[in-house]
Amino acid sequence: MKRCYIRLAYPSVLVFFWNGWVVSGLPDSTCDAAESMECHAKIGNKNATNHESPTRSLIFNRILAEDYEAIDPKVPKCIQSLKERGAHRCWHKHSTFLEHLIGVHNILRGWNESEIAGRVALFHSAYSNSYVNLALYDPNTERDIMKELVGDQAEELVHMFCIIDRQQVVVNTLLKQGHIPMEGLTVPHLKKANESVFLSAEVLRMLIVFTMADISDQYFYWQDELWGGGGTAGSMVIPGMDFTERHNSKSLWPGMSKPGLWMSYISDLTQVVKTYKGDMSMPPVLDFGARILSTQDEALSRDLYWNVISEQVTGDDEIIATLIKSNEHNPFAFEPLVLLAQKYLHENRYDDALASTERAIELEKAWLTCWDKRMSFGAWVAWTRVMHQKAQERKPWPSNSWEVNNLGLVKNE
Repeated sequence: MKRCYIRLAYPSVLVFFWNGWVVSGLPDSTCDAAESMECHAKIGNKNATNHESPTRSLIFNRILAEDYEAIDPKVPKCIQSLKERGAHRCWHKHSTFLEHLIGVHNILRGWNESEIAGRVALFHSAYSNSYVNLALYDPNTERDIMKELVGDQAEELVHMFCIIDRQQVVVNTLLKQGHIPMEGLTVPHLKKANESVFLSAEVLRMLIVFTMADISDQYFYWQDELWGGGGTAGSMVIPGMDFTERHNSKSLWPGMSKPGLWMSYISDLTQVVKTYKGDMSMPPVLDFGARILSTQDEALSRDLYWNVISEQVTGDDEIIATLIKSNEHNPFAFEPLVLLAQKYLHENRYDDALASTERAIELEKAWLTCWDKRMSFGAWVAWTRVMHQKAQERKPWPSNSWEVNNLGLVKNE
């Protein structure tokens, strides 16, 4: 499909469309001249099916192998540029800035979003934005450098991220009203008082899906503590729950690092994404948005899970019962299932262990990030696969701790 850039006769309004046209505040050009430019990827993934596709499985394994050349040939050069700008030295919540950018890229590509969406993810804060001041590139002088790295269309969206207030657009507007306006939305320019930015419905969908990936990658309990405890006690992600008087700006990082209450927020965002009437697929989380997770259920699940982690629950039967109850309150987190599988294996309950690991692997492929971020996502997936193999082998759990410590080999699937 051909795309062309045109300039509207309203210089005070920057306009972002995507479906059929890209309309923005670019230099004047004619459609004839611009139609020589091929669009190599769409912002989202049209006509994709809401199920486990070969493409998603393939990308999942390539992400685990860090085979970015096979995912998108531009990505290795992008990562190298970010390293040259010092992204690996910068802090970002529970990781480095570079790890966060790559993590958001991985989630979006694992959700079958396009190459363009993945490239935007790699640089979404690189001009700085309304959330963080991590300007690795100067939007006033280095936009051509960015275009060379990611292409014109992706760069336009990277730049958009630095000129709108995403919290105001996504949380305080779209999430609060519960739907994507198909007529689009005009918002204030973040850096120019006399300008506005028009966002088409498709771009608004992209912003929500991107926010889902962004929060999924970064959020953990320390952020709940900063805002007063998470959920209705105080939250940065729930409309109307940011109470300045409850802020705890002296909360010690990283704290106890238990799971943060972010998955229910993602659940709310999926319901907004579902209101988009264009031809786009749903992210695979929460059964492609078919299920809803409340903040109350997520909090109950997290507390039950943490009772096991912190050894407040003892005895095999009680641990198993607690983990089952945790999973009942939040059936979308894979970590309780991984622990549950281990306990089943300890008791030689191979069929139960197999069922738990198979569901955990399905959830890992859906999220591409952790709820419990004390361990890396890759480590969680590898250990789950080890437990899955142990269940298939149907052999008693080792009694010698050296044998457990020496587990690790995962055979080809």
